[in-house]
Amino acid sequence: MTAPDPFTPVPAARRRVPADDRTIDLSAPRPGPRGGTGAAPAAPVPATPDLSTLPETAWDDDVEAPFALAPARAGVHLGTGRDGRPVALPCPGPAGTRVAAIGESLFGRLIALRLLATGALVTAAARDPGPWQGIRLAAGDRLAFAEDPAAWPRHTPAPPGVDAGPQALVSDQRRAPSSALAAGPWRTVLHVTRNPPRGAAFWRRPDVLLALGADHADAVGRLLGAEAAGLTSRLAPGEVVLFRPGTAEVLRPDIAPGEHEILTAGTS
Repeated sequence: MTAPDPFTPVPAARRRVPADDRTIDLSAPRPGPRGGTGAAPAAPVPATPDLSTLPETAWDDDVEAPFALAPARAGVHLGTGRDGRPVALPCPGPAGTRVAAIGESLFGRLIALRLLATGALVTAAARDPGPWQGIRLAAGDRLAFAEDPAAWPRHTPAPPGVDAGPQALVSDQRRAPSSALAAGPWRTVLHVTRNPPRGAAFWRRPDVLLALGADHADAVGRLLGAEAAGLTSRLAPGEVVLFRPGTAEVLRPDIAPGEHEILTAGTS
């Protein structure tokens, strides 16, 4: 036999213990807290305090305090600002958005592609549908074409996930869409052109105006004034400027390789 390991405990032998024939009478009175019998006395119920004796303080609201809630700067990603922060186009949203862009029609296709990614249905009023071939293949029936934007929207605009969802119209036609098309919830209307039509109501105080390069400074000046024109003229190559009421942001657009492939399909 092998000697037991000294580091292994050996279980002690078990012995049978005689059963105790005593029983417990559960009906017998139990000892009280001081040796007596019977149930323990209930705890006393605390008295209700006199509220008139409690301290009080008068609260004066400062109605003149400058306090307001502003919507978060969310929407379709555009690019990165000079401060390194992301810059978004505020759409789609519960309020209609009118976007005027001075530049090439490629920008309109980029925004259409990103609006499709948010769940919006996009209608393109394009002078040439050929460059839209890549987006058409990727989007299927979620992208439609219309020669006359007046018939838009093709469905009732709704929040994402409800019925047909948000509706967007992207136009690169020479004539600007009606500004009334953007009046209503969950609809976005974008017009992109190198030469903003003079006198078009759509281009008067749009929700967003973009200049896609420094060479559009003169057009920006006609629309927004000398200060905005000066900012546009100082854009570095590859920069664009986004104007919103009371603010302006300079950014560099971010285009993913997959987006570039879709946007350039059919353009060669």
